[in-house]
Amino acid sequence: MGTWGTGSFENDSALDWAAEVASIDDIDGKFNELDSFGQTDDCGPDAYIEVDLASEILAAAECVAFLMGRQAADVPDDLRNRLGTMAKPDTPLINKAKDSVSRILAGSELLDLWSEEDSETNEWNIAISGLIDRLNADVPCNPPPLEQIESSQGYLTPCAFCDQPIAEGEIFQLEFRDLSNADGLFVSRGLYCHLACLNGKLHSKHMVQNWKFNIAQAEIDRILGRKED
Repeated sequence: MGTWGTGSFENDSALDWAAEVASIDDIDGKFNELDSFGQTDDCGPDAYIEVDLASEILAAAECVAFLMGRQAADVPDDLRNRLGTMAKPDTPLINKAKDSVSRILAGSELLDLWSEEDSETNEWNIAISGLIDRLNADVPCNPPPLEQIESSQGYLTPCAFCDQPIAEGEIFQLEFRDLSNADGLFVSRGLYCHLACLNGKLHSKHMVQNWKFNIAQAEIDRILGRKED
């Protein structure tokens, strides 16, 4: 794989691509390349994405996160300098980055390789969870007050996986039901957790992608075909 770590730039393919990045158009072009990959005569939308292209896509997504103000620790210094001269990404580019990462996680050679290589620790899952979080950075959110969570779901316990406290705005709940018995349909138990901890325990093909989008009402109306008043 030419890989020595789970970070988006800890592989030869990503570093070779990053060395050629000179403008935001280069970043956008990598996502467009993935779109074109699914439109050629011999590659449909479900085409298998090879490891080199998938690695470059994740590196491009990290560049978008960097331009949003959320920097991964493994961004090469020379790339940091070049990115520092570029403008902030617009919403379409951010959404392209999100969609492209999702395509990698939906099915790719990179996903399959990490499913085999990292089956014991799932550190790649945790790294990808971090990338998703960085790409969500500029999306407004409205976390419920702790009191509201506890009144609805019960006392907030530490993370079920790492047993450490969970900060407001980082609270997730995993619901458990015993479906081996019909009575289990009506009884559930909620386990609080960090999303990265949960993904660290899941098979790579089943990790949770917690994407957040901030779509303007005008765009929602356009998608739904609503006419303006």
